[in-house]
Amino acid sequence: MVVTACGTAECDGPNEYSDYRPGSLNTSDRLTEDLKNIDIVFHIGDISYANGYISQWDQFTAQVEPIASTVPYMIGRIFYDTTDSGGECGVLAETMFYVPAENRAKSWYAQYATDYGMFRFCIADTEHDWREGSEQYKFIERGLATVDRQKQPWLIFAAHRVLGYSSGFWYGLEGSFEEPMGRESLQRLWQKYKVDIAFYGHVHNCERTCPVYQ
Repeated sequence: MVVTACGTAECDGPNEYSDYRPGSLNTSDRLTEDLKNIDIVFHIGDISYANGYISQWDQFTAQVEPIASTVPYMIGRIFYDTTDSGGECGVLAETMFYVPAENRAKSWYAQYATDYGMFRFCIADTEHDWREGSEQYKFIERGLATVDRQKQPWLIFAAHRVLGYSSGFWYGLEGSFEEPMGRESLQRLWQKYKVDIAFYGHVHNCERTCPVYQ
C-alpha cells in the first residue's frame, strides 16, 4: 500500500492550526479496516505536517499506531519533513520511523532500496539532486541495477515530488508536468532497468497514466 500527504487530525476537531480532517482520518481509518489485506505501507512524504508542533507528531503516531504496529511502515520525505518543518529538519521523522540506514550519514535517511517479497522498492529523496552524475542518481541506478528479477520480479520506483508525469494544477500551470529535469534525468534508468510502475505524491489528487517514455 502506498500513501502520501496523510497529515493528522482529531475526531473532535480541536486543531485549528492544521486541520486535515476528514481526509486524514479517512485514510488512516480505511487502512486500519483493511489491514488483513495489507502487507506493507509506504508513506511517501508529507507525513504529519506537524511543522515544529511536537503535539502533532504525538497525534499522528497515535493515529497510525494500529497500522505501524501491525505491518512495516516505511517513509519517504518532503520539505514539510525537512527544510520547511518548523525547525524539525527531519530529526523527528528520522527518529520515529525505521528506514534502511545506508544513507543516514548523508542526511538522505529516506532514500533507499529495499526488498519485500516479490518486490524491489527504490525510494528517491526529491529534496536532493537527482540529476545524472549526482550521488543520488548513482545510488538510484545501483538500486535498480542490483535487483535479482528471479527473486523480485517487480521493480517499483517511488518519490514524493513528481519525477515522472503529472497533470496536476501547479505542474500544469507551470507547463512542466513534472519536477524540473525529472523525466529528462531518470527516464533512461527506468527504461534500462525495466521499472514496472512508479508512485509519486505531492499533488494531492489521484492520477494514473499509461507508460511514459520520452
